[in-house]
Amino acid sequence: MTLEKIKTAIEKYDMLCGGENLTVALSGGADSVCLLHALISLKDVYNIKLSAIHINHNLRGSEADRDEEFVRKFCENLNVPLMVKSVNVREIAEKSGQSIELAARNVRYNEFINCGADIVATAHTASDNTETVLFNMLRGAGLKGLCGIPAKRDIYIRPLILCTRKDVENYISENKLSYVTDSSNLSDDYSRNLLRHRAVPVLKELNPSVENTITSMCQGLKEDLDFLETSAKKIGEKCICKDGINIKELNNQHIAVVKRVLSAYFYETTGKIPDGLHIARMTETLFSGTKKSLPLGLYCAVENNIFYIEKEGNKPTKTYETTVTVKEIDKINNLLLKNIIDCDTIVGELKIRTRLEGDSIRLKGRNCTKSLKKLFSELKIPKEERDVIPVAADSEGIVWIYGIGVSKRNAVNDKTKTVAEFKTTVLGEDKNVKQ
Repeated sequence: MTLEKIKTAIEKYDMLCGGENLTVALSGGADSVCLLHALISLKDVYNIKLSAIHINHNLRGSEADRDEEFVRKFCENLNVPLMVKSVNVREIAEKSGQSIELAARNVRYNEFINCGADIVATAHTASDNTETVLFNMLRGAGLKGLCGIPAKRDIYIRPLILCTRKDVENYISENKLSYVTDSSNLSDDYSRNLLRHRAVPVLKELNPSVENTITSMCQGLKEDLDFLETSAKKIGEKCICKDGINIKELNNQHIAVVKRVLSAYFYETTGKIPDGLHIARMTETLFSGTKKSLPLGLYCAVENNIFYIEKEGNKPTKTYETTVTVKEIDKINNLLLKNIIDCDTIVGELKIRTRLEGDSIRLKGRNCTKSLKKLFSELKIPKEERDVIPVAADSEGIVWIYGIGVSKRNAVNDKTKTVAEFKTTVLGEDKNVKQ
């Protein structure tokens, strides 16, 4: 029965093509002993070359050494090549600041990657999957977490993923196999053990086939997840640009797709996977435009229909000093047109300042009025410099913007006799430039 379930899993999830060098992650526990023994029976069926790898984490003293010795003898009796790695996980955890569990997991998978195998088989079962799904559910995981342990991912396969712990025990008994027991698995000090020893037995009273039921549920959820991620990828390719996300392209998209596009953009921008809280903050910003803080010293905001992520406290790379000179002219110098205005058009007091919320200008030579916010965005002015660029304003509004030009109402003409000329020195970046 167990062997048939293993074959079903291998074929259902396309775990093997044939001819691979396959290494079994062998702890010496019942699950991994069952897996290695079963794959020996199937190696000719799938034309695979078998070996095993054992990681001694040096966490349980003499018990860890006992496990290593058992594994060595077990592989020797089965004529299976074995690689043993001894690692001081506690020391690694202390140096890295990781938990013991996370450090041990990282060590294992690092050794698996470097063991030289085409495929690495781990002994995760349907019972492990049930515990994982329950644990993820209690943590408030999303759809991905509720899909449980993947049957196949990268170089890793889980041939026991359709087998329950009871199936493994039956196989061990039928084949008279020995194995070792990790004493930490017997304690309720760990959340997963608490689920295994207390929660799962109660669920089995309600549904004796709970592991199979959850396995089927995971398969259905995985199909839904694949559809959503494929859809989000297509939408993301349309709306993610170098400046951020064009939110017009997200109009009418389902919220499930929107959140995945935001998550993909966050990962693309930071190299980190966002958690549920930060996806919620990005979603709120997308729809409300309200700036929200994110991890890693970042924030998200929306400007001119572009959602973007940026580092908090970005300082401008430049600062400016602007002076105004009033003078009479006989002839207009075309080279100065972007930096002179007709004094007779100034209403009230002329001030040099930086932009304020709501500032707008109708530039000379253009037939529309635009906000400075939109204008700076269109001109690709770096966000960190937009709030320090000097502008001139009178009582009617903006009359001049450094580097861009003057308003239509203040532009000089053939009748202009007196002008106000703006001269700006750009400071910073180890250079001063007058314009």
